Amino acid sequence: MRVAVRRINEWDAPSMLKIYAPYVENTNCAPEKAVPTLAEYIRRIDQYTYGRGWIMTEIDSATAGFCLLTERGVEKGDLFTADIQLYVSPDCLRRGVGTSLYSLMLAIMHHANYRRVTAHINLPNDAAIAFHEKMGFSRVEEKDGVLLMARDIEPENPAAKRFTKPYLIENEDYERAREYAATLVREAKEAE
Repeated sequence: MRVAVRRINEWDAPSMLKIYAPYVENTNCAPEKAVPTLAEYIRRIDQYTYGRGWIMTEIDSATAGFCLLTERGVEKGDLFTADIQLYVSPDCLRRGVGTSLYSLMLAIMHHANYRRVTAHINLPNDAAIAFHEKMGFSRVEEKDGVLLMARDIEPENPAAKRFTKPYLIENEDYERAREYAATLVREAKEAE
């Protein structure tokens, strides 16, 4: 089994949209009510990959899931907080994909000098709550059917004036975190 956890690019948009569309159409887990067009999704990838960051996990060259950071619910001017979203292919649930993505994203956030990450969970969703608690998130507040959870991040440089864009992180730090994230999927497979 080949596993890669990596940054994404616009060429990944079609496979990512196939995973994201059912979340929009069949669940209350996505923050929007209509599936974006492929062109719109590519625009988002361009905007956030080089701004906050999007990453994906591939198993045997097939997209298994992806994770992204946005400004959703972050107070204007807060340069050290981001909101995280996670989408995993249904056939890859409980196979370490979500854990691999959060592991890499949290490592990126540490090296990028973030201080806090939030997650908005549409209720009911016991599985998502349990996953976030396992990843170190705590409940903050529940409002209008959405649970806000958060986790503090220890920044690499506490004196930084703002976060560092993900593609500017030292390559050695990124590669080490990437390889560790991939081992989480392999270990989950071995535990089956």
